[in-house]
Amino acid sequence: MNASNWWMQQVRMAGTAMAVIFAVSTLPAQAQDAPPIPPADIPDGAAPSDPLSLAPLLPDQIDPAALLKPGKPVAVSPRATETRPQPGLMLEAKLLDGGPSIPKGIVWRVFSSKPGKDGKLSLVRETEGGTVSLPLQAGEYVIHAAYGRAGGMKRISVGGGDEHETLVLNAGGLKLDALVGKDLAPLPNLVKFDIFPGDSSGGEERSPLVPALRDYQIVRLNAGTYHIVSRYGEANAIARADIVVEAGKLTEVRMFHQAARITLKLVSEGGGEALANTSWTVMTPAGETVFDSAGAFPDVILAIGDYTAIAKHDNQIHERNFKVEPGLNREVEVLAK
Repeated sequence: MNASNWWMQQVRMAGTAMAVIFAVSTLPAQAQDAPPIPPADIPDGAAPSDPLSLAPLLPDQIDPAALLKPGKPVAVSPRATETRPQPGLMLEAKLLDGGPSIPKGIVWRVFSSKPGKDGKLSLVRETEGGTVSLPLQAGEYVIHAAYGRAGGMKRISVGGGDEHETLVLNAGGLKLDALVGKDLAPLPNLVKFDIFPGDSSGGEERSPLVPALRDYQIVRLNAGTYHIVSRYGEANAIARADIVVEAGKLTEVRMFHQAARITLKLVSEGGGEALANTSWTVMTPAGETVFDSAGAFPDVILAIGDYTAIAKHDNQIHERNFKVEPGLNREVEVLAK
């Protein structure tokens, strides 16, 4: 069963949570009523580039570096194997209690239960898959399952025979996309989403849990409240919303941007050729600079509103006021007087 079909099976079992969020410019959308249960932060600089492979941290005794390295299963020494039989431990994970097993994509890690000299729990085994079977000596362990950005852990005791453990991750999926105006598709590859914890502490000063997510990607998250920041282009076209991810459900969120692409031209006469070697600044009526560039045809995505385009060419300054309307991509000519 592929990942898409498995998600559809989850939806048929528990229903799809669809949240269509209207977020205009920089105004926050209304939050859904749910307590914040965000996952833990990952260590600075330690996260891999793929947002779907981020594993949440465990308690301080477990070394975060062991969670982020992609190594193969750690072998038990032959001497230990000879002195003690190794029973088989079967591990499976579910998004929610009573749901089907997750078929693939889980990173399983088994740690010793006693801290070493450095105070950390040492990594005993690591493997990837869905339901897996691991040979382990009898003893106490901590098992951890990472599924995208969702994860869970459990202390277990392994005896002398084959055993089975199930981890319920209490997790769901989130898929994001965006429109411009009421129903226009944004320009390709210009929309990115940052996912932050839903609590108010720290705000966007912290690093996002999932940075620069592209539209229509599915990211796996622990159930809870999250703050979504959608950026269309590199200037000021930003939409925000607070959403809730539910365990066992695929939550789809659509962000609406009130913005348009503006192409700037400095011309000697209306409809004329654009003058090269031009420096550009775009400012709001309040005097805030939202865009700087140089060239004959700079493009910028701007939120709706009034602006002033300032062109500098051959040590002369030329200006024009203009308005941005939602979804109306157009050229703005500045006349060199």
